[in-house]
Amino acid sequence: MRLARQTWLLTHSELRQELRDRELLLTSGFFSLLMLAMFALSFSAIPRGDALRAAIPGMLWLSVAFVGSLTLTRIFDREREADTLRALLAAPVERLAIYFAKAAITLVVLLVCCALLLPGLMLIFEPARVMAEAPLHTLGIVVFGSLGFVAVGALFSAGLAAGSGKNVLVSVILYPLTTPVLMIDMVATRALLERNEDVGAYIGQLVGLDIILLTVGALLFETVVVGAGRRAGAGAGRRASSGRKVGS
Repeated sequence: MRLARQTWLLTHSELRQELRDRELLLTSGFFSLLMLAMFALSFSAIPRGDALRAAIPGMLWLSVAFVGSLTLTRIFDREREADTLRALLAAPVERLAIYFAKAAITLVVLLVCCALLLPGLMLIFEPARVMAEAPLHTLGIVVFGSLGFVAVGALFSAGLAAGSGKNVLVSVILYPLTTPVLMIDMVATRALLERNEDVGAYIGQLVGLDIILLTVGALLFETVVVGAGRRAGAGAGRRASSGRKVGS
């Protein structure tokens, strides 16, 4: 209960700050609309049929991957700029609550992105309108598919933030590790568009994969964050020591 309460408080604080600044939401929203416009211009000439139906899952999850990468490079910006991540880690707060809160805020941004992408794809491409006929399956694929992406991304984003790493490294690390999740997402989405009866089984696979990824992320979060922070502190100490030697 303590972990759940602290996670809710941190998530509520993040959401309130984001609703005040609207930085991530506006950036992700404009990017999603831009992706829709590009898809409309690029694929409007494709005749309606299997080729267009096969392209729609790629459009959706490619957009989610790009928006997710853009979001994950920014979720620790406030802590990095104010150098408050170490203070947050030293506070009487469960470190898992930090992980779950950052994952939750990233998931919210991705779901807002999907709330723009799905109606846009249904409006532009007729084969995508099948998703409106099975709203629960569509919601399950979107939520659980995005959750797996977030579970991996929040872990490595925190490690790079604690270690003063480059934001561009998030994308370099993120895409290879999230490829299995994105592939299952696309297969499940295609099965939905084809009215396949195994859609429920694919959603079950996504749920199982999410549980595994969240468990691994929770187990590794403290090691990744604290280890990166110690390496960054040791590097700063060595640089300061060498500076004093040069000065003397």
